[in-house]
Amino acid sequence: MSDPGGYRNHPTMAQVMYLGIEGVLFAHRPADIRPRCCQHQPPRVTPLPLLPAISRLLAGLPNVCVVINSRWICDVGYRNLLSLLPDEIARTTIGATMPGNRSHRRSTTASRIDILRADIRRRCPARLAIVDASPYAVPYEYLAQAVHVTKAMGTREIAEIVDRIVQLLDAGVAAIDEDSDFLA
Repeated sequence: MSDPGGYRNHPTMAQVMYLGIEGVLFAHRPADIRPRCCQHQPPRVTPLPLLPAISRLLAGLPNVCVVINSRWICDVGYRNLLSLLPDEIARTTIGATMPGNRSHRRSTTASRIDILRADIRRRCPARLAIVDASPYAVPYEYLAQAVHVTKAMGTREIAEIVDRIVQLLDAGVAAIDEDSDFLA
């Protein structure tokens, strides 16, 4: 089956990374991410140190699928958000937990926790890692599969986060130390 968007098809979801965007890959989103007149353009964003490390990690883990778990999907739309991501992340992204920015698809009543929980149950991944900056965005039953990203991230903290993601996904990759290519 061909993929019209140019991204890989993932017939099975053995390994899924639920990836938060704000506070993980980019600085937290402002309350008003952009004016209505500019909705066709991606917003200007500030990359965080974990962005290149996760990009390199995913480049080396071809069987891992990414599902975006971010309210930015509602603000800027799925395709605009993908255009902000490095190719290594965009190519492995198979969807999002939330509907896009089309007004007929918005659901303002569900919490991020409920939306994430429903998506995990729908996709049924064999292994998963939830990478998020908000400890309140992870359902309690999946706390053991969560990697909480904090604001203070040096080389050691980034290495620990990447190593924890690899452990959760059980990707058959040896533990990653601070000298790893993922941190370059």
